[in-house]
Amino acid sequence: MDRCYLRSTQTRVLPSLAPSTRSNAFALLLSGIALVASCVAMAAPVAPTVALTVPNGDFSAAANNGSIGGGLIGGSGSAAIGTGPWSGTYNGALGLLAPPTLTIGGGKATIGGLLGINVAGIVNNNGRIHQDTGIPLVANRRYTLTAEVDAGTTLNLGVLTTGNAGIALATGTSTASRVASSATVGLASLSLISGSTYRITLSYDTGSSASGNINVQLFSEPVGLLDANLLGAVSFDNVKLSTHLLTQVPVALQPGNTGPYVAVVNQAVAPDISIVVLDALGDPIPGVTVTFAAPTSGASASFSPNPATTDANGVANVVTTANTIAGTYDVTATVSGIPTPYVFSLTNVAGPAASVGSLSGSGQGAVTGEAFTLPLGLQVLDQFGNPVGGTTVSFVAPASGATAVLGATTVTTDSNGFASTTATAGGIAGSYNIDIQLPVVGSVANFGLTNLLDPSITPTDPSGPGQNGSIEELYSCALLVRIVDGDGNPLEGLAVQFTAPASGASATLSDGVISGTDSESATD
Repeated sequence: MDRCYLRSTQTRVLPSLAPSTRSNAFALLLSGIALVASCVAMAAPVAPTVALTVPNGDFSAAANNGSIGGGLIGGSGSAAIGTGPWSGTYNGALGLLAPPTLTIGGGKATIGGLLGINVAGIVNNNGRIHQDTGIPLVANRRYTLTAEVDAGTTLNLGVLTTGNAGIALATGTSTASRVASSATVGLASLSLISGSTYRITLSYDTGSSASGNINVQLFSEPVGLLDANLLGAVSFDNVKLSTHLLTQVPVALQPGNTGPYVAVVNQAVAPDISIVVLDALGDPIPGVTVTFAAPTSGASASFSPNPATTDANGVANVVTTANTIAGTYDVTATVSGIPTPYVFSLTNVAGPAASVGSLSGSGQGAVTGEAFTLPLGLQVLDQFGNPVGGTTVSFVAPASGATAVLGATTVTTDSNGFASTTATAGGIAGSYNIDIQLPVVGSVANFGLTNLLDPSITPTDPSGPGQNGSIEELYSCALLVRIVDGDGNPLEGLAVQFTAPASGASATLSDGVISGTDSESATD
């Protein structure tokens, strides 16, 4: 495509001259500059630029501060300013004027002492500040040089093309070594930043071959004697250089950001999945189509948009959403012409605990006072059935009656979502549940357990002879049994159930269950 730079009509007035240098032989001619459109052909596609280093491009290095020039009338010379890297070249006009002063300091490079006059007319000194960047020119590339310029007054493209202020790309320090200059109509643009500060932008395209290092020049070299655009001083700062290939072909891929790439199931992956498409010189390429692919089964993800197109910085970015299956998997980014896709490694992690899956150890029985054979085990799952590691499971046994003593009441699930605890039957026989509780969710399941009496446990003969009693009157003796194990050893802490016939001759028991033996009894 073509880029057109528009020159607008503006008028400048020459700054006042000192009476001692004012000539009555000439009058200042003030004229406008007509509206002109200047176009320069540019190769397509327009690629993003890559910054190249211009040492001390902001003129902030104290070692580069200093001045050269000035002094004897008509003098000229070239020298480093401070210790470099910027140097300067200066010339006194017509051998009659003191040469200009080239100064670096305060974050600016200034060419001053430019304006002069003699009997032949209005003339200017000239000077340029320059440096060899050490960067070689490369074939088939566009180089773009920018700098901020401030002459303390309004500028326009006419000022640039008459050489009053400008920038240049060169292969040496001389004016003859320039390959592109803002003094050439159509090669540069000028945009206002603020006040009297403008940005000059100069572009240069190399051909099929190129040689020499890139030299940057900042200059004021007015042409002609009578000109209303003459400047007394020009300051430059923020000098920048960038480049890109004129024709870019994708040859490499690199990630737009570093991982790890992780997502909770059914949520977005973070950080974003993005890919940068590069040309042979490592520059990013805009407008390239990138296709993303993920597994068709198991842990995976979806992309939006897909395919995606690289932006002005050569980056294709997609919103990536994990599916509902936890696990690690690969995502590929593919670009036509690049044989090997880039591979991202992603991980979907389970969501918060929502339920309990398999249970082991439920339905067991154990003799009172002894451990249950199997531990109480379970697996915690999220809402999509993925195992949830690192969550706390609470095991809650009954506080009274038939119960169990647990090895641990809170357990953290392992990486596969499993948690378990041991259980020992309490001293009271009977069936009961061990409740399972999860954070936030609460009770989700339970283990059913039974405490059993040891089959060797038998009561001894009841104390006292058989009793007779009158109807509705108490028997004279309480009913008393003694509980022993198979070896005749007394057992403490077992529940004893006394049961009378439900019909016919019977008795009313005042306490059907007596905890403990030895001294405990039931009364009728």
